[in-house]
Amino acid sequence: MSQATSVYEALFWAMAALVALSLAGGALLACLRTLAASLAGVLAGAVAILVVVLLLARQGELAPQAVLLGAAAFLFSLVIGTAATLVARKVRRRYFAR
Repeated sequence: MSQATSVYEALFWAMAALVALSLAGGALLACLRTLAASLAGVLAGAVAILVVVLLLARQGELAPQAVLLGAAAFLFSLVIGTAATLVARKVRRRYFAR
C-alpha cells in the first residue's frame, strides 16, 4: 500500500470517528434542560474538534490543508451534532409525553 493511500485511509477513518462522536455527543446533549443549552454544547464540541484537528493536522503530509480540514471537521460536527440533538429532543419529548 502506498503512503498516499494510507494517508487517505487514515483521513477516512478519522471522519468516520468524527461522525460517530458527533452523533453520540448530539444525542447526549439533548438531555440538557433547554434547547439553547443543548445547542451551546454542540457548538462547544465543534470548536473543540476544530482545535484538535488544527493541532493534529499541522504535522505530516496534510499540513498544507490543515485549515481546510479544520473547517470541514468543524462544520461537519456542527451539522451532525445539531441534527442529532434536535432529533433526540423530539424523540424524548414524544416519549415522555405519553
